[in-house]
Amino acid sequence: MDILTRKKFEELINSEEEWCISIYMPTCRMGPDIKQNPIRYKQCIREAEDKLFNMGLSKSEVGSILLSASDLIDETTFWQNQTEGLAIFITPEEMNYYHLPFEVKEQVVISDKFYTKPLLPLFTADGQFYILALSKNEVRLFKASRQTVKEIVMENAPRSMEDMKIDDDPRTKLQIRTANPVSNSSLGYNTASQGQAVENDFEKNELTRYFRAIDESLNKLHKGEEIPLVLAGVEYLIPVYKEISRYPNILDEFIKGNPEILYGNDLQKMAWEIIEPKFLKIQELAEAKYNQFSGQRNGLSSNSLKKILSQAYNGQIETLFIANGAHQWGQFNPDTNKIDFYEDEKVGNEDLMERAATLTISRGGTVYVVDPDKVPDGGIVAAVLRY
Repeated sequence: MDILTRKKFEELINSEEEWCISIYMPTCRMGPDIKQNPIRYKQCIREAEDKLFNMGLSKSEVGSILLSASDLIDETTFWQNQTEGLAIFITPEEMNYYHLPFEVKEQVVISDKFYTKPLLPLFTADGQFYILALSKNEVRLFKASRQTVKEIVMENAPRSMEDMKIDDDPRTKLQIRTANPVSNSSLGYNTASQGQAVENDFEKNELTRYFRAIDESLNKLHKGEEIPLVLAGVEYLIPVYKEISRYPNILDEFIKGNPEILYGNDLQKMAWEIIEPKFLKIQELAEAKYNQFSGQRNGLSSNSLKKILSQAYNGQIETLFIANGAHQWGQFNPDTNKIDFYEDEKVGNEDLMERAATLTISRGGTVYVVDPDKVPDGGIVAAVLRY
């Protein structure tokens, strides 16, 4: 599995097994350093083995849990096709991995839940969006973020308008005649106008069929996720697609011109210029809301991690701000609402900052991972409450 959707992310944060192994590592995408990818990964596997041994597992038990993960070491093609970072999640039953568009700190975490905090930037202000490049000759879909772009295959979608051809061509059957006066005493027929009208009708009908087939494939792919969609194409095509599309979140602005001459990286940069203000505006509005509620002292804001954890568990968090790189180790028991804080990480502890974030996301809230000096009220965590 390569593309990490919000749905998949929520599945990760809701997973709970006796052994959940989370591996994060920076990777090289090109150059001589690409040879370091499997070497670094092998070191992570050894670290996971050591941690499992220290937790009391036997050699055979450790080997069984890490079998599929160990097999990945020798997959040369896999290691030659990386991005900036890699996340791997292992249980005794399965393994999933995701390429990341940003570098991550190398770490191996073993618990009864997956460690997902490094993934949070994917679902904040530099989160994911689609780019749909439309032309008569080809259609391409990309999933992108602030840092990266990857082309996505749309199953059953036409590759071009040529794929939509039909044998029964209405241009050879329709007999539209447009009356046009040619003199005061006679009435002739403008056959040029007639032919143009038929041609235009046929073109519009075929374009509509083409776009509907594309849109059907796109809507099956996104499976209810309202990831923003940026369109790219010559100006007269865009309104035709918007008119027939059932996609729930198409941006008004689009990339103008023929996308056939643009690479994915070019489209990503142009799309980010369109979409970045949208992401940032939403975050700014959330910050203003927090400051307003905090000033009013109306109980709809909080900067206490202890209070926020309880509120997140109960689904009360609308927006959560957490400081990038900040940790608070401890234990949270939602049944008793008991929270213990510890200075250091140890077996049985969890990062309570991550727990607050994952609880918020799993209950429909929004999380922003920001620079420490950007957290409202100057702490390491702040939240806007729903009620």
